[in-house]
Amino acid sequence: MNKIFFYMLKKYIIGFLLAALVLLGVNLLLVFISELKNIGNHNYSFITLVNYIILLIPQNFLDIFPYALLIGSMISFGSMAYHSEFIAINSHGIGIKKTIRIIIIQTFFISSFLTIIANSLAPKYSNEAQSMKNIALNKGLTNNSLWFRTGDYIINVNSIITDKRLEDIIIYRIENGLLSSVLSAEKGLYNIKWNFDNVEILDISSNRKIKKENYSLPTNEFIPFEILKSQFSKKRYISIQNLYRNIIFHNKINIPYENHKVVFWKKILLPVSCCIIVFVALPFLFTSMRSTNQSQRIIVGVLFGITYFVISSIVTNLGLILSIPAFLSVLLSMGVFVFFGYFLFNLLVKRHIPI
Repeated sequence: MNKIFFYMLKKYIIGFLLAALVLLGVNLLLVFISELKNIGNHNYSFITLVNYIILLIPQNFLDIFPYALLIGSMISFGSMAYHSEFIAINSHGIGIKKTIRIIIIQTFFISSFLTIIANSLAPKYSNEAQSMKNIALNKGLTNNSLWFRTGDYIINVNSIITDKRLEDIIIYRIENGLLSSVLSAEKGLYNIKWNFDNVEILDISSNRKIKKENYSLPTNEFIPFEILKSQFSKKRYISIQNLYRNIIFHNKINIPYENHKVVFWKKILLPVSCCIIVFVALPFLFTSMRSTNQSQRIIVGVLFGITYFVISSIVTNLGLILSIPAFLSVLLSMGVFVFFGYFLFNLLVKRHIPI
């Protein structure tokens, strides 16, 4: 049993690595082509482009690895089915149910390991890539004015240059439900705490203005750094830990944050999603896929992956529209495919497909 388990695992990992290498290469090539137009703009050079691509590798790997797992399983186990290796495995008392159970267990552990590793690297380097690109192109991270509410403060930031550098900031302080002061600053820089330059403070009660060259605020009185950073980061670039901090922060100030909750639960449950798409594909692998070639298996794998994530997005968005809690929306989207996979699995067993 152990020999069979590790033999299948070896085949699975080889198939996954081949699929991941191709998908990652294609993904990065597309990014490279799309970024060529920026070369020569301000300080954006070919070296900047190369560094940008390198920094995006962890995030691109995180994006493609569920598809790579699916395609890898179709390649590896499809090849085993084609060469009748499962018949030999069946002769050792390991039937369809046990075989699929082994594959699902392997998928879960591989995807869990990859999720932990990729999520620890991807957000950091993808945000660095975005900051480096924007600095080279001499533009801010966002052109939109951002508003925040934290404690007794309402904060407006008109320009975010990098994740630690702000411009044109206004801070309104509320005491006992009334506006007590307004602080405006030309620049803000984060270094453990927030430091502001060219500050003007208007005291509402006395109508007196105070000008200061420098002024500091601890992060608990301004926007927590990670919360600010997440406002202009793409949701997929935000780490699980920072998503959780964002959700807690917004819950405290009674602001709904359902979109980020959906992303949070999708990231947490990504290994389960990988297991589901592989589980749904396996019945086809043991039946019609036995006589197909590798290219057909890859096409089926890609189609299953795209179908799963498209339907998952549709169901979770419907859940948000219907005010269904984010966690339940994500579970519902998974449940649709689990039901479909269970139906196919039972159909496979009922027909007593020889393997």
